[in-house]
Amino acid sequence: MTKMLWMSGIASAALMATFGAAAAAETKSDLALEEIIVTATKAGATRLQDTPLAVTALTGDLIAKAGLNNVKDLMSLTPNLVIAQNGSFSQVYIRGIGSNNVFAGSDPSSTLHVDGVYMARPISYLNNFLDVERVEVLRGPQGTLYGRNSVGGTINVISRLPDDEFRAKLQFTGGNYDLMRAEGYISGPLIEGKLAGSVSLLRSKRNGYLKNIVDTGNDVDNENVWAGRVQLRFTPNERLEFRLRADNLQTDDAGGAYVKLLQLSPTEPIVNTIYGDYGKVALNLKGRSQRRTRGLSGELLYDVTDNMKLSSLTAYRESRLISSSDSDATAANVRRTDQLEDQWQFSQEFNLTGAIDDLSYVLGLYYFREHILANSSVNAFATNTATTPNPTVNTNAWAGYGQGTYHVTDQIAVTAGMRYTRETKDFDQNYSQRSLITGLPLAGYPRLYSLSNTYDAWTPKLGLEFRPVDDVLVYASISRGFKSGGFNFSSANPLQGFDPEKLWSYELGFKTDLLERRLRLNGAAFHYKYTDLQVQSFLTPGVVDITNASDAKIDGVELELVTAPVEGLQIGGHLAYLDAVYKNYPNALKAGNIPFDASGNILNFAPKWSYSIYAQYDQDLNGKGSLFARAEYGWKDRQFFTAENRALESQGSVGLVNASLGYTSPNERWQVLAFGRNLTNKAYLTGTANLGLISGRVGEPRTYGLRLTVDY
Repeated sequence: MTKMLWMSGIASAALMATFGAAAAAETKSDLALEEIIVTATKAGATRLQDTPLAVTALTGDLIAKAGLNNVKDLMSLTPNLVIAQNGSFSQVYIRGIGSNNVFAGSDPSSTLHVDGVYMARPISYLNNFLDVERVEVLRGPQGTLYGRNSVGGTINVISRLPDDEFRAKLQFTGGNYDLMRAEGYISGPLIEGKLAGSVSLLRSKRNGYLKNIVDTGNDVDNENVWAGRVQLRFTPNERLEFRLRADNLQTDDAGGAYVKLLQLSPTEPIVNTIYGDYGKVALNLKGRSQRRTRGLSGELLYDVTDNMKLSSLTAYRESRLISSSDSDATAANVRRTDQLEDQWQFSQEFNLTGAIDDLSYVLGLYYFREHILANSSVNAFATNTATTPNPTVNTNAWAGYGQGTYHVTDQIAVTAGMRYTRETKDFDQNYSQRSLITGLPLAGYPRLYSLSNTYDAWTPKLGLEFRPVDDVLVYASISRGFKSGGFNFSSANPLQGFDPEKLWSYELGFKTDLLERRLRLNGAAFHYKYTDLQVQSFLTPGVVDITNASDAKIDGVELELVTAPVEGLQIGGHLAYLDAVYKNYPNALKAGNIPFDASGNILNFAPKWSYSIYAQYDQDLNGKGSLFARAEYGWKDRQFFTAENRALESQGSVGLVNASLGYTSPNERWQVLAFGRNLTNKAYLTGTANLGLISGRVGEPRTYGLRLTVDY
């Protein structure tokens, strides 16, 4: 009954928007909102307002003015998006769908694509935005067009392409915590009309957000980044285009894992002196995280005819992580965790897009291969033992898909699509326990075993679009998402493993441009039926377990609004509701390998209510340049970090304030920007772990600074 009520409410809102648009003038106002072009459908560029998907698109200009640096910063502007971290591993949740099982043998449930390339490992997600044209956040399962593991949705990062116009930019940023960042790019023609290229570089360094009060340790959650990207764009004729991209990113810092103790320690008085102070930690060991991600891709686009385009995207990527952390989160010499992950991936995708009369279509073939070598060691100094899971994981996956949209009339269109995915995952474990004194294995170790499994799924989509008048789109869809099964990287049990998770989504939405396109109101309501949900539990230090919850259900509503009431002023925001619960999960596990019934509990990282509001004002200074000011406030309801729904392992409602103020010169060649994030210095958590005592990862404190940009 509740579901029917909010479905009726969203339909009524769409109907009201239709009448409002019909009453508005059809001529475009001088204050009309900017048109945003997206490529979310893989069928070519479309207007955001003509795309029958729940998409939040952020332009490069907005990214710059809002001071967004990486995908974590998208949360304040995107409905039902939560991004957390486990050390260097990101955890992306869209509409309550995500995964905290980020280690070898498992995969994320919401994905990231950069220039069309699927980024398989979560350590590749937190790269800085570098010469980005726009970011698109697709909410809801993208199983037909994007395939495996895009159950919750996907984030598309699109780089700015070089062309025949010469461009150059240098940007310098300084801020608190001794932030120093230099970045820039140069782009332009190498051979007029035939070959263009660009080079982008970034260097960033910042002190740690968390002050360590123990001399033998170090401050944590700092930043030390080098990054670069090269692009070549070859256009020998009007029908053929080739794009070559290469990128490299390296970090060497002390990442802030679960290092803030959230309980008073019965044995360690030093850490108890800073209990509740989210700016300080007490760690006796030095933490370090070295991360490297790099890749090469080649994209070929060929216009077979005026109405048919063939594209090929070939990509190779590799990543490497070496990290060490004080995982007991105290000043005592209790436990240290070391991690190594070496990964490479190869992918090949072919797309054929086109139109025949009233039918537009996209057909595709996709192949993916991945190799991961992981080596994690948990050193327990009380017993002088080390537990070391050292698995190797190999994945081979392929898929074929097709989707077509038939325009029955100018107002009505029907979409149907299907994808078949099949993948094989091989898991070879070398699990050992050894003495830290002698270095020799304990009795019964190492334990060696090999597992293999094949997963496949059909992921269809059906959609209906209705355009009653200009600038109004109402759509409905039924789609399916699929995430592959896998294996627990830290398990010594050769009988372990977990099944794929699958989701059916039912969605009704609308998109409107009203009042001569000065007011944009988009909305969506959705109902998810989730089966075999994969859930990770911390059982003992160094041992996690992933099991399948029998099923879960998610209901939600999203509204996005932006308006330009007067010249120079833009006001907007979003409101989101999420009811995400384990429907039937009687065999959940909590720390100590203790079973309990989680049925009816709230899913991880799924705040029931969230909203944001912002205002931005641009003022021309009559030939003396221009000013802009922007302020935003984002609020999220309580989030639980485990299926147990304990208050200690959650974050209560929290609201963050961000702002920026900038001046642009009369010739638009330079700009100075003052920015601040979390201006009220709100203390909050982004995740927790049970590693003997409950510890957490602390959110970013108040940061502020100045940015100087020079354009040519």
